[in-house]
Amino acid sequence: MNRKNSILIPCLIIGELFTMYVSYVLNGVWNTNGDIVLILNKFNAAIKNPFGHYYNANTLRAVIYGSLIYGMAVLMYVTSRRNLMHGKEYGTARFADIRMVNKALADKDESKNRILSNNVRMSTDTSVTGLNNNMLVIGGSGAGKTFFIVKPNIMQMMLNNSFIATDPKGEIARATANMLKKNGYNVKVLNLIDMAKSDGYNPFRYIREENDVVKLVTNIISNTTPKETAPTDPFWEKSESMFLQALFYYVWLEMPPNRKNFQSVLELLSEAEVDAKGNDSKLTKKMKQLAKTSKLKQNHPAYKQYMKVIRGAGDTVRSIIISANSRLALLENPQILRILSKDDLHLEELGIGVNGDKHTRTALFCIIPDSDKSYNFIVGMLYTQLFQELYFQADFKNDGKLPIQVTLMMDEFANVALPDDFCSLLSTMRSRRISSIIIIQNLAQIKALFKDTWETITGNCDTLVYLGGNEKSTHQYISEMLGKSTIDKRSTGETRGVHGSASRNYDVLGRELMTPDEVRNMSNKKCLIFIKGFNPIFDDKYIPFRHKNFSQTEDGGGKAYVHDPSLNKGSLRPVKLLSEKQINDIKEYKKENEVVHIMDMSLEEIMMLDDTKKLYFENSNESESSGDEGSAKTISRTDILENMSEQELMDEITNRMCMMDFSREQIEEITKSLDAHMKLSILLSYLYPTTSAEEMAKKRNEHLSKRD
Repeated sequence: MNRKNSILIPCLIIGELFTMYVSYVLNGVWNTNGDIVLILNKFNAAIKNPFGHYYNANTLRAVIYGSLIYGMAVLMYVTSRRNLMHGKEYGTARFADIRMVNKALADKDESKNRILSNNVRMSTDTSVTGLNNNMLVIGGSGAGKTFFIVKPNIMQMMLNNSFIATDPKGEIARATANMLKKNGYNVKVLNLIDMAKSDGYNPFRYIREENDVVKLVTNIISNTTPKETAPTDPFWEKSESMFLQALFYYVWLEMPPNRKNFQSVLELLSEAEVDAKGNDSKLTKKMKQLAKTSKLKQNHPAYKQYMKVIRGAGDTVRSIIISANSRLALLENPQILRILSKDDLHLEELGIGVNGDKHTRTALFCIIPDSDKSYNFIVGMLYTQLFQELYFQADFKNDGKLPIQVTLMMDEFANVALPDDFCSLLSTMRSRRISSIIIIQNLAQIKALFKDTWETITGNCDTLVYLGGNEKSTHQYISEMLGKSTIDKRSTGETRGVHGSASRNYDVLGRELMTPDEVRNMSNKKCLIFIKGFNPIFDDKYIPFRHKNFSQTEDGGGKAYVHDPSLNKGSLRPVKLLSEKQINDIKEYKKENEVVHIMDMSLEEIMMLDDTKKLYFENSNESESSGDEGSAKTISRTDILENMSEQELMDEITNRMCMMDFSREQIEEITKSLDAHMKLSILLSYLYPTTSAEEMAKKRNEHLSKRD
């Protein structure tokens, strides 16, 4: 018996008993003579004494009649019941009240909100909203995906999130990176357009176990295989995968740290060949030697995988080697090899802070060409290892949650090579304080990418923003998402003639909140927002000029950012003074990261690291002592300094800072000079411990005033 029936039956019994009692009383006070006064007097008496004696000869009949009438009334009520929803017959869709949405979702601290439209804000704190921070943005070319969504939210995220932004053409970094640096962000750039201006990214730095090698090789093969290629015999792909795994295992386990990179992989690959006479290739000899000298012997993963491939028929092995060479041919580019030879990105720092300090945010821009996908597989490797690294830091080092929230701003989502398990990652990243802003031009793009599982993407994004477009299936999808409402319908009719008549009928019918045609014709200034658990929102697009940080961006008149690692060396601090807390943070970080090395060394011990530095120190002391006697010696070196290259000058400054005993105040003054881009030859002319901090400040100000 359900709860509804358990309440209804007692009510029916009580109603029946009450009816029988009323019938009993009414029969007792009824006067058959029709004397109204007498009836009223008896009725008043019954009210005063409801439990009096009113029994007579007709009592039984009256009670039976009353019960029958009650039963008929109940029966009529039950049979006439309908599930009527007046005004809701076809649907209840309507646009949300923006004030109510903001009241439920927006944080009182404006800086902690994500900007969705001109008036809609949503807190990035999932404990406040109860929603994930994944967002799908749909907008055709020219709809303003970057201008109305990406840039405003980068301005908004300052000091709250680390983020990685896919940046077609580099316009996002150019417009916003200077603003981010001024506000304490650590800015990194992977530039696949102008590669000379890219930081290094070495995938081997993020390999911790054998399974990571398998993931890396699988990702490379997946993202360098054209999507439209017809399926082939899986034997070739699996064999090539084993062969590449052997090379990667060898580099990872056997090469010294400075050679754990793709250059070494290509060198090993060049040594692989199949000799017509059956002689061992250079690579085969290395692998056999490895099996003899390694502690793992023949269980060494590089040897095992290599021998599985090399034992095949000669022509088969030759085809596998050719296939591997073809796949990695794109890496035969000096600039690409430079990028992949070292790692400047430190992907884990997006989630745990610089040196694990848990508060310094990082902005990583992946600049990719929008017209050439040749090197997009590098970004695919980066995303795969980014998730791998952030999940590791969250799950094993930080109790399941990253100290710093990380947002992936995936502009041109359809053109980026993604991890094979991206759908699974999208559904699990929330708990680790990771979120994605997926930006596409239309639904056809993700349908092509994910085939039958494309709805997993939309289903795992609790927020969808539609900026407009011109693709038919997207119009239909948005119209269906908006739902149907119930409207009133009036029909009129007229019949003319001798017996003419006119009629007017009223009815209700269902209508889409916006038809596909109305979605297509939506103003370019408007947008539609869908948030899980709320009615759809129709609002103006955000106006970036109103943001308080807009003036710091290139669009607002700020300086455009140019990222050039070779130039940046001159603006980096050769010596950084650390607080006690920072030192402790680095020591804690060291416990969890094998790439950090801490050494306590005296100045004399540093001198012994390199004989040339020791010789330099002695020569510098001579210059320093002669400087005490006058400025003639210093002036005599001016011509020499003027003829030195920028890099040589910077190396000279770095050496002096390391080898000479400068005070804290002097170091701060030197740093100010470097940050002000002071001419390095002039800085070197007085860069000695005998020059006081006050004199350094005076010389710096004099030079800068002349320059201005």
